[in-house]
Amino acid sequence: MTYEQYATVIESKVRGSWNFHNTLVSVPLDFFVAISSAAGAVGNRGQAAYSAANTFLNAFVQHRLSLGLKASSLDLTAVSDVGYLAENAATAAEVSKNLGGDTICEAEVLALLEAAISGHLAGTCNNHIITGMRIMPTTPFWANDAKFKHLRLAAETAAIGDGETVVISFNSALKAAKCHEEAEIVVQKGLLNKLSSVLMLEEEDLDVAHSLSNYALDSLVAIEVRNFITREFEANLQVLELLSSGNIATLAKTICFQSKLVSF
Repeated sequence: MTYEQYATVIESKVRGSWNFHNTLVSVPLDFFVAISSAAGAVGNRGQAAYSAANTFLNAFVQHRLSLGLKASSLDLTAVSDVGYLAENAATAAEVSKNLGGDTICEAEVLALLEAAISGHLAGTCNNHIITGMRIMPTTPFWANDAKFKHLRLAAETAAIGDGETVVISFNSALKAAKCHEEAEIVVQKGLLNKLSSVLMLEEEDLDVAHSLSNYALDSLVAIEVRNFITREFEANLQVLELLSSGNIATLAKTICFQSKLVSF
């Protein structure tokens, strides 16, 4: 990018922060919250200037804290139910593919903001929260960064039973499937696992033959499930296509048909 392009992107957050700080430095504020982005922590591809601007915000908050002033920063990941990504499915899928990790919802954003305003972040995380940085089985591009080593090691294995360890990855299982039938079973298991989580149901209470309309699968939940499908199975579905797909078994067939991981 040109310097002008870089400067245009960072201008509002860098100059804006200094303007707020210089104007309010003598005012005894109750709170000062910077809305940053997880892109600053992971260095999201194609967003160097945006990442730099958000990294500045986090450093700026630490500068204010060093002066004994109020300050907190919230590094938000993709927000699933409000804003630009929620209204632009194709862009949301691309961000999900690039960034990896989890999304958050509006209620979580507001809860974090409330915690920042009330001062509850001071004692637990030095007034800096990073959201969405859970390494998924598909392993996002940033997972090999040394600063995420502890997350990577935690994601590689999960302890169960009497110390036995298993690798949990629907993406890897789909890659290893030897036929369409195996692929569909893997996708069905993945869908059951995700749906049981977002709907707060036991997997045993879900039936792959039942219509999705039997469950509380509204558009917000559908976006989260769609993002999961994109990450795990590398298949791009529209939310409407997901909601109108019939039952879980039919949805699994559709995913296998569109997945880049299924070639037979």
